[in-house]
Amino acid sequence: MTTQEKEYFCQLLASLFYPPDQELVKLTHQGTLYSFFEEYIQILGGTKDLLKGFLLKEEPEDLWGDLKFEYARLFSGLSEEFVSLVESFYKPWTRDARCSLSFASEKGLLMGDSAVHLLEIYRQCSLEMSEEFKSCPDHIAMELEFLSYLYQRATDVEIKMFIKDHLDWIPFLREEVERLDAHSFYVSALGALVLFINKERERLEV
Repeated sequence: MTTQEKEYFCQLLASLFYPPDQELVKLTHQGTLYSFFEEYIQILGGTKDLLKGFLLKEEPEDLWGDLKFEYARLFSGLSEEFVSLVESFYKPWTRDARCSLSFASEKGLLMGDSAVHLLEIYRQCSLEMSEEFKSCPDHIAMELEFLSYLYQRATDVEIKMFIKDHLDWIPFLREEVERLDAHSFYVSALGALVLFINKERERLEV
C-alpha cells in the first residue's frame, strides 16, 4: 500500500467507529465498502472471509436501524455490558508514581495518561478537537484520523512511535467486541483494523 492509500484506509476505518449514518449505510448496501476493503485486505495478507460483515443484504432502512441499535448496545455505555472505544479505559489511569490518588492505577476510567498525551500532541500539531471528543481525545476514531494525518506529514519513526504508544490496546477492544457477540459489521471492522495495525507493526518493527 502506498502512503496515500494508508492515509485513506485509516480515514475510512475511523468512519466505521462513529455512530452509523445514512452515508455509511449507503456504502455498505451498495457493496462499495466491501469492494474498497477487499483489495487492500488481500494485499495485507488477509482473506475475504474477514469482510463478510460488510456483505449485508438488508434494505437500507433496516440496515441503518440494526447498526444504530448495535452501536448503542455495544458502545454507548448505557447497557450493563458495553465496549469502550477509548484507549484510557484499557490502561491504568496513570503510571505516574508520584500520583497519590486512590484510583491512580485502576483501569476503566477516562482521561488517563494516554488522553493527556494525545491532547498535547494535537496541540503541538495545531489540531483542534471537536466538542464530541473533548472528553475522550483517545477515542479510536480520533486515533485513526490522527494516524491518517501522520501518513500525510510524519516520518516512519513518528508513525512507529504512535502505533507503539497508542494502538497497543486494539486487540483488547477486538476481544471485547467478540465477547459480546457483536454484529458482524463491527467484527469485520475490528478484523480489518487489527490486520492493518499488525502489518504496520511488522513493517516498522514495533
